[in-house]
Amino acid sequence: MSAETDAANHQTMTIQQAIGLGLKHHNAGRLPEAESIYQQILQSDPNQPVVLNLLGVIAHQVGKNDIAVELIGKALAIKPDFAEAHSNLGLALQELVRLDDAVTSYHKALAIKPDFAEAHSNLGNALKEQGKLDDAVASYHKALANLTTLGRTAT
Repeated sequence: MSAETDAANHQTMTIQQAIGLGLKHHNAGRLPEAESIYQQILQSDPNQPVVLNLLGVIAHQVGKNDIAVELIGKALAIKPDFAEAHSNLGLALQELVRLDDAVTSYHKALAIKPDFAEAHSNLGNALKEQGKLDDAVASYHKALANLTTLGRTAT
């Protein structure tokens, strides 16, 4: 399906359905298609925090971390309790070598969602970069513990 066909089809979709379509493209690595859909969603709902976050993730994925920080920051201004966005912001900040800010973002994500394994892992990576190896190991252990817990609840 082409981006043009997607765009025509999602005019009749709900925003959630359009986000789902964008995520399918995003997860398949078709970033331009995903970005196009996300941008069209913002035309009808410019304060859609999930879409702002996802556009920030794409910016991070293509190395535009300043733009990622800006977009994810907008998402968090709208929805401050968005744990995934705090973690994504941390990733972009970490790429910009703003390690203290990245650690703060990961801590905010974990304050909202304490069992967020990915945020624990990301925090561990940032702490490792700061040379705080004992703290990094503790974060990695928390990440693994939460993954193990997820595995137990899923079976």
